Amino acid sequence: MNQMPQSARDRINLLISASKEYEAQAEQIQMQLELIGQSMAATRITGETIEQLKDLQDGQEILLPLGNLAFIKAKIMDSSNVIVNVGASINIEKPNDKAKEDIDKRLEELTKSQMQLRQALQQIIQKVQQIRNEIEKVATAMQQGQQPPAVGS
Repeated sequence: MNQMPQSARDRINLLISASKEYEAQAEQIQMQLELIGQSMAATRITGETIEQLKDLQDGQEILLPLGNLAFIKAKIMDSSNVIVNVGASINIEKPNDKAKEDIDKRLEELTKSQMQLRQALQQIIQKVQQIRNEIEKVATAMQQGQQPPAVGS
């Protein structure tokens, strides 16, 4: 690269910088996708659990999970209603069917967000590939002693 004209080196440096910025964006999106995936899994489990309440009777003994590693014995006090967090540490009691509808809506929102992020990630991946191709073209042209191709060609 030392034999390249300054303009070609500058162009390659700009392309590398742009590629790194896109790669950082892609990494952020991948982290967001991971968080959304975790949230979707928890939301599905919540929906399934609410659905299973239909089979339980008031006073029936169950095992209540305390995280992933431990359980406690508990008795169902009201199998037709659940207490739902609606945000800002506010919890309200809702009938199971209404709570399940809300959970399903939340899952739909998460799915839409996931799809949008995947599309954005795909666009960024394509852009990074275009930049890498352009870097390769410029470097190849300069190694062969030719004028690098015009931007975007």
